[in-house]
Amino acid sequence: MSNPPTPKIVDFKLPLPWLIAASVSIAAFMVTLGWNASAQSNKLDQLIAANTKLEKRLDDRDTRLDTLRDQFYAIQRISDTHSLRITALESRPK
Repeated sequence: MSNPPTPKIVDFKLPLPWLIAASVSIAAFMVTLGWNASAQSNKLDQLIAANTKLEKRLDDRDTRLDTLRDQFYAIQRISDTHSLRITALESRPK
């Protein structure tokens, strides 16, 4: 009768200074990662705000341009009407 094989136990022993150094390095990496993510989020918020302001300015500009175009056409119609009246008055026999 054979005895069952005994399981081998592998025990990795890490020195305490290595464990502390690795933990501090990982913690510092996580803090730096969080800080960078926060900074990028802040920059993204600033870009969104700037884009919103720019869109509002463009909408206001388009509104002003539409108003100016309408005023120009109104003045042009009045000018054409005056030209027709002047032509009619000048061509009337005396």
